[in-house]
Amino acid sequence: VSLFAVFLSILITILLTSRITRPISQLKNSAAAIIDGNFTLQVPANSNDEIGQLADIFNQMTRKLQQSFAERDTYRDHLEELVTERTAKLQEEIHERRQIEAHLTASEEHLRLIIDQSPMGIILWDTHFHVRQWNHAAETIFGYSEDEASGLPAEALLPQSMHQHMDKIWHKMATAAEGIRSRNENVTREGKIIQCDWFNTAIVDSSGKVLGALSLIENVTERSQIEKEILKLEKLESTGLLAGGIAHDFNNILTGILGNINLAQLSDNLPDKTRNLLIAAEKASIRAKSLTQQLLTFAKGGEPIKEATCLKEVIEDSASFVLRGGTASAQFILPDDLWHARVDRDQFSQVIQNIVLNARHAMPQGGTITIEGKNIHSDADGSPLLAPGSRYIRIAIRDMGVGIPQSMLDKIFDPYFSTKQEGSGLGLAITLSIIQKHEGHIQVLSTPEEGTEFVIYLPATQAIEAKNTLQEDLPSVPSMVEVMIMEDDSEVQDVLTAMLSSLGYKTTVTSSGEEALLQYREKMETGKTFDLVIADLTIPGGMGGKEAMDALLVMDPAVRAIVSSGYSNDPVMSDYRKYGFRSAITKPYILQEVKNAIARAFSSKSPA
Repeated sequence: VSLFAVFLSILITILLTSRITRPISQLKNSAAAIIDGNFTLQVPANSNDEIGQLADIFNQMTRKLQQSFAERDTYRDHLEELVTERTAKLQEEIHERRQIEAHLTASEEHLRLIIDQSPMGIILWDTHFHVRQWNHAAETIFGYSEDEASGLPAEALLPQSMHQHMDKIWHKMATAAEGIRSRNENVTREGKIIQCDWFNTAIVDSSGKVLGALSLIENVTERSQIEKEILKLEKLESTGLLAGGIAHDFNNILTGILGNINLAQLSDNLPDKTRNLLIAAEKASIRAKSLTQQLLTFAKGGEPIKEATCLKEVIEDSASFVLRGGTASAQFILPDDLWHARVDRDQFSQVIQNIVLNARHAMPQGGTITIEGKNIHSDADGSPLLAPGSRYIRIAIRDMGVGIPQSMLDKIFDPYFSTKQEGSGLGLAITLSIIQKHEGHIQVLSTPEEGTEFVIYLPATQAIEAKNTLQEDLPSVPSMVEVMIMEDDSEVQDVLTAMLSSLGYKTTVTSSGEEALLQYREKMETGKTFDLVIADLTIPGGMGGKEAMDALLVMDPAVRAIVSSGYSNDPVMSDYRKYGFRSAITKPYILQEVKNAIARAFSSKSPA
């Protein structure tokens, strides 16, 4: 019984111990699983005792831990998604920023290339009016390298006379809302004076503070020179229109005066005193005639009679003639192989005389006038006025006189402008007109108290024409000649009628081309024609001599006609045979000149 009791006790003890230790072992194993991260393991809770309650609490704890770790994993996954998304955005932002930086770098490089390669000079100024930056074109214009220009004051680019106005210039630049345009003289690094166009504008920040200024510059020295040449020619053309009209009317008046004086001298019963007065009046009229010739030299439409000429001979003869008997002398530097040019010898001689005479007046105490001639090619000379690929003769006339003030240089070619009390002021205006009509150019350079240089460019020619010196014998004219006069001026009509009557000729007077054609047609209807027609070239408001001659040649190809005009340099006058005339006579004229013209007309064959 005792053994059984002991055995039973032991069995009961074992059972109880097993019942107690099994849940504890399960709790242990569950705790170990939790340590390994396994939150799914549950401890059986088979009783309501403390161990069962402990197991239930343990199971609740594992479930909460499982839920917490699940929430942690979910949050971690969310964080990872956020990080991944943000990382992608950052990478995108970095890429975009790199693209922007690349675009900015390219834009800056592009802008730098535009500024550097711009044909206009670009200068950036600081608020002290000193150079902060400028481009290659500015280097070319002013001669300073970029390093030399850095910090350069604006005064360095302007003439001395403008330095005192720098504050006003800066204030105007800084306050002008729309910028300022100007054209003024500038000074290069070498001290050369150039003409530049400027556009200046202030650089202002968003608050209105002036940070500096920007200037765009263009060197217009050559363009300005060409514009001045064009302006001179425009002045000359407008003056030429006036001069031509005045000269034409004045020549008509002179024809009446000179013709009547000439006819009066034919009287055999004139007292010597009266004859001497008439001779003096005739000389005065001839001097007035020479004045109209000067006017006609630069009148619109007047053309020189050109021929290939050795300029060396004309230059030396003309200059020597002007300087004869004076205190000034000429030094000629004219090569023997100086090219020929197609010029009107008389007009070109007048050019040399006018310039040399001015040089002599500029040296009242005497001195040397240097006249130098060169053969040049336009491409080598570099003057913008010369036609590319052409040959020119360059003639420079230099004196050591008082010079011409800069303010007057643009006016010296204006008609009637003169700084001398003597003279008409036409000399240089005529000179410019002659050079222009010879397709040449003239320039003047002068420094007060040092001297003046005139430079003439004339197109060269390879032709050498021999001048015909043979004089044609003029035969006598039949005594019975019937002449039709076509002339609108009544005084000229009267004088010419009187001259022809004194020669024994019968005259018919008409006042226009239309009337002359009518008279000639009526004469032809009688089976006869006029022996001679003397036609005025210009009829204001009516048909002139050239148009009338075209119609007369259709009516009568054998018509014999003389053209008459106050425009001595008109192309019709210089090449009258080309237009069907057989002779020409220039107003004003005297009886002997009329006789010679008639003789030439009768000795000449029909141009047709």
